[in-house]
Amino acid sequence: MDKEENMKKIVEEIKDFKPTKEQLDIIGDLSEAYRDSSEEDMFVEIIKVNEEMETQLSPEEYEQVFEKLNSIRPMLDEEQLKKLDMILRALGRE
Repeated sequence: MDKEENMKKIVEEIKDFKPTKEQLDIIGDLSEAYRDSSEEDMFVEIIKVNEEMETQLSPEEYEQVFEKLNSIRPMLDEEQLKKLDMILRALGRE
């Protein structure tokens, strides 16, 4: 599957996604909270969030999070891919 086909598939999968007000509020709060954070601070926070997700989500839901992360790969540039790979390695997912 080439990059264009991957993009079409991703768009198709997320086109009906309608975040709730609560989800939008959470995203906005996170964006504001980490606006001036360093990359290292973000990395530590990702590890903390992962630990919380692992205990709060079912194994299937937890796995879906990583499937979604992998599905966005075609949209990332080389630097973003390296960072995603680094995070996944740290979380033991690659």
